[in-house]
Formats: sequence, C-alpha cells, structure tokens
Amino acid sequence: MKTYTATSQNSRNFILENQNQEILGELIYPKWYSTKAEIHIGSKIFKTDTKGFWTTSVEVTEYERVLLKFKMDWKGNIIMTSLLDGEKHFIIKKEKWYSNILVMKDENEKVYFHLKRNYKWKDFKFHYEIALEEDLDAITLLSIIHVVNYFSSQDDGSAATTAATV
Repeated sequence: MKTYTATSQNSRNFILENQNQEILGELIYPKWYSTKAEIHIGSKIFKTDTKGFWTTSVEVTEYERVLLKFKMDWKGNIIMTSLLDGEKHFIIKKEKWYSNILVMKDENEKVYFHLKRNYKWKDFKFHYEIALEEDLDAITLLSIIHVVNYFSSQDDGSAATTAATV
C-alpha cells in the first residue's frame, strides 16, 4: 500500500507528495474560494471547471479534451468518470456516514484508496492522507482533492446556513 499526502500550502495551493516526500504535482486556485483550479504536473497544466445549472458537476481538461468528470449524487456521493484510458466509472463516498474518511471503489466494489481529510486549526490548513490500494496517477489524485474540497465547501456552507437559521 502506498501513502500519499496533499497539504495546503496557503489558502489557495495544495502540494501532492508520495511517501518519499517527492512532489508529484500541485493544485492551484487562482483566487481564494474559487470553483476553478489548475493542476500542474511537471510541465503539463490541467484545468478544472464546474458545469451544470446547480454546479454539481466538475470537469478536468487538458486543452479542450475532457479527462475526468465528477458529479455529486443526491446521497452526497461523488461519481467519477475517467476518460484517461477508456471510460471507467468510480464512486467516492464516506466510509461510514459520520466518518471523515472517503473511499473510492469501481463498479465491481474494488477499493482504490482511502482518503482522510484533516483540518489543522493551528495553521488553518487542510491536510489529506491518501492510502492507495491500487495505483492512480497524480492528475486523478489532485482532481479528487479539488472535487472533495469543492463539494465539502458546499456541504459546510449549507450546514452553516442551516445552523444559523435554527
């Protein structure tokens, strides 16, 4: 099992490192609280953008070619379609309903990773621990970090709004 970490460098950037602390890529937000981001891996730049009326879908592109699609379903699960090497479908969901650990499975229930999301109150930064059970490339991992950040911020915002109105 391989272990990766994605650490917030400031309020807008994340660095993805493997267990040898080698930097594999970077997730860069142009503005604080932006729905768009760039993923830098070596000299390649990938872009993310929200789609749909309710902005519940995210696409990752290289130039104009769509590589990954993400969509949140009504249960709060993230449905991922990878177009990197043929069309493959995955689901990313909480391990348990009260857990901060996400698990990614394919259509045959094969587990690809466990992702633990931590917020460090000391320095106000997010930190992700990713335990890979199957190999995934850096573009997929950084895209998932972006999507988890995006959909979690929507959940956090709706929870705060609900709490404020009670």
